[in-house]
Amino acid sequence: MDKTMYWCGINLQWAYTDLLGYIRFKVTCPHLAKDILHDALIRYTVSGSVNKGSEPHAYIRSIAKNLIVDSYHNAQRFVSLEADSGLNREWLESPTLSVEQLNDIKQRLEMIQQILAQLPPRCRQVFWMYRVEGYTQSEIATALGISKNMVERHVMRAIVDLSSARALMVVEA
Repeated sequence: MDKTMYWCGINLQWAYTDLLGYIRFKVTCPHLAKDILHDALIRYTVSGSVNKGSEPHAYIRSIAKNLIVDSYHNAQRFVSLEADSGLNREWLESPTLSVEQLNDIKQRLEMIQQILAQLPPRCRQVFWMYRVEGYTQSEIATALGISKNMVERHVMRAIVDLSSARALMVVEA
């Protein structure tokens, strides 16, 4: 008796073994891999039957590949916490943080908050829209009525200020 389970034409055993294994190999993070697989399954079901054709597994694999590319693009927008702040992996993966670790995090966040508060309001707004809200530089320029070159300058100024503060944190530690 075949115990293969299908959902919307997709063999779930294939999805959670072969496809998930492929995604895990590409992104190296098991949690992100599962998120991508689940997003692919949702996009597959929402897409309607027009695009699926006669090869649903090939179609969902192409959705997953596109989501992997999107995750790489998103990851490039953010700085690795452990790589750029001198933190080690064991400290980050610890299920409970010590009082010293919590104080260290609090001090770092307060320093970042102070640096951002010292930026001119427009510079702070542009940086927030770009790095936190995820707007493109062109979208920000249009929304604020400034040139894309000015947006780039604001972002660079904020990054330089934060980088110099990071250098001070590493020296002090």
